[in-house]
Amino acid sequence: MGVPEISHRSRVPWALALAVGLSSGLAGYVIHAARVNRSPKQVVTVRRLTDMPGAEETPAISPDGKSVAFVAMLGGRQQIWMGSAITKDDADHYGPRWSPDSNSLIYFATGAIWEIPAAGGEARKLTDASGPGDLSHDGKTLAFFRSHNGVVELVAGARAIATWNTRGTFSNLRWSPDDKKIAFLQDMKIMVISASGGDPVQAAQGLTVQGFTWTPDNSGLIVSNIVLTGGELWFVPRKDRDAPSQLTFGELSYESPDIGPTGNLVVSRRGLATGADSDIVMFSGLKW
Repeated sequence: MGVPEISHRSRVPWALALAVGLSSGLAGYVIHAARVNRSPKQVVTVRRLTDMPGAEETPAISPDGKSVAFVAMLGGRQQIWMGSAITKDDADHYGPRWSPDSNSLIYFATGAIWEIPAAGGEARKLTDASGPGDLSHDGKTLAFFRSHNGVVELVAGARAIATWNTRGTFSNLRWSPDDKKIAFLQDMKIMVISASGGDPVQAAQGLTVQGFTWTPDNSGLIVSNIVLTGGELWFVPRKDRDAPSQLTFGELSYESPDIGPTGNLVVSRRGLATGADSDIVMFSGLKW
């Protein structure tokens, strides 16, 4: 499935797991998942966007809301697709993310982060990295992980804002809507850190998360919770007085959520009994 992970043990590009972090000044993110609220009944439209053999994973919706990029196999390699494959080289590609103007995509392949025009074409190398990165919403700063000499660094722009000497896996970097924080997965736990640096703080204690996205209004995170509910979507509010709410209920697993500016949510959807096959679907009208 999907994205590689940074493992301090192996120092090999990622397998699939996700993490998000929070700085020490953001204690309001720490909530207790034991308190479960169900969201009220609502009218939600679910539209299937892909119907290909195999797995379509890690969707990313463009900032203008008009396009969805994702990862799927072509010729035995994971390629970036948008209707058709826009990468076709002999490498595995992971973690597509959009530029703010919706004109290009970044992704991770062969130990580096690359940028490619959304219409396809020649990719250019941005930086060496240990896994997929994310661009800030103003387009000025690239955040990514790198690993060397047994140390994992979270880099934002030209400097490392956090380092780890401990074992673990790190992935799924996400800038907050206001570009003041960066969330990531560390050993499938959501962590958030200030973009200026500091100590990461765990958000959503008690949840084991496959993937997540910030809500456009910056009110919290939508996560794929893989332990309690087998891949159902939950809303994790920023305010510690508010309990998380389960958004989906059923026999399907929803992975790697990403949300557009108008609230349309794209996910990779798979049946709990079908294993490797998955497709990309879009939720419209989902409230949190």
